[in-house]
Amino acid sequence: MQRKRLIRIDPLGGVAGDMMVAALLDAFPEHESALADALACLPLPPPVSWRIEQGTFSGFQGKRFHVAAASDHEAHSHHHYGDLVELIGHCGLPPGVASRALDIYALLADAEATVHGVTRRQVAFHEVGAWDSVIDVVAVAALLEAIGDTEWLCGSLPMGSGRVHTDHGWVSVPAPATSELLAGMPVHDDGVAGERITPTGASILRHLDCHFDTRCAGRLLGSGTGFGSRELQGRANALRLLVLEGTEQASGFSHDRVVQAVFDVDDQTPEDIAIAVDLLRDMPGVLDLSQDTRASKKGRLGFRIELLAQPEHVDDILAACFRQTTTLGIRYHDVERALLTREHGEAATRHGSVRVKTAFRPSGDTRKAEADDIARLRQSQRQRQQARVEAEHVREDE
Repeated sequence: MQRKRLIRIDPLGGVAGDMMVAALLDAFPEHESALADALACLPLPPPVSWRIEQGTFSGFQGKRFHVAAASDHEAHSHHHYGDLVELIGHCGLPPGVASRALDIYALLADAEATVHGVTRRQVAFHEVGAWDSVIDVVAVAALLEAIGDTEWLCGSLPMGSGRVHTDHGWVSVPAPATSELLAGMPVHDDGVAGERITPTGASILRHLDCHFDTRCAGRLLGSGTGFGSRELQGRANALRLLVLEGTEQASGFSHDRVVQAVFDVDDQTPEDIAIAVDLLRDMPGVLDLSQDTRASKKGRLGFRIELLAQPEHVDDILAACFRQTTTLGIRYHDVERALLTREHGEAATRHGSVRVKTAFRPSGDTRKAEADDIARLRQSQRQRQQARVEAEHVREDE
């Protein structure tokens, strides 16, 4: 039986680079040496140092990750994006660690470039280019690389409120680059002020390609809690990780959760419904869509549309259903489904190649050619036959 690791992020206090480092270390203390080895590669100025603090914070056990310097200048001196690429790429970090760290900074650079209207290479990092942030990013990269293949889940993110001081002056929370990185992620206002998601934290979430759905199933293996340095009113400034072992059945099928949405329409023409169904079927996150006719109220002919959607896209899909059809209400709920493992390939025939889908069933593998490709080959064959007939008629006329 194959097993996969799931880690669920609970961003109670928020998400920041140092909090993620501390939570990962608390959940996987055996990888502290990987972190130390990676940070030893950085040419840190002598006053800059880091330490891991284990203790009780806000009444709970966990870790904090500190970066210290003799003065604010050493800790908060900034770098240009090109400088960081050179530094991280050529300081002797293991390739996997360097690749992850560079990806996190590339995401940050793209966000900064968008909000300032410059190119990636023109970006000058201030807060996120300081030594404390560089250490956080490399430390996270080292721990993620040591942990290995993992599926990441995350709950809704606290937006925070108020203002934060930057090198560009006071800006509203979330900061502009953070807002750019959080685009598309679920957020909420829990009434607690301050910066809750830092730019580094947001770029780490992007790097992890998180699924924003905390529903998960598996065997709980452990947890880790990382604390930030700031105190929050009414709650712990903590980021918690839950580490689970999911399973994929040896019989070849796996499980997941999707959203099933159903609605009825009886006051829209068949032509309009056909167009709406095509548009909905092509939307990101729509996994399947079916349409049935049914007897509706007042003896009218109606249509029932049912679709399966990925949870992270459900709001956009529901909005599109309201835009494209005349329905006034949609019923939806979470469902579990079992999925066979599948592979896609091609097969050569005497008429041309076709795409083939292989399904690994408990009773044995099955293969099926794509219907569109078969139709295409048939149409091509008819056209060739018609061309031959026309050519023969031309020769007879001659």
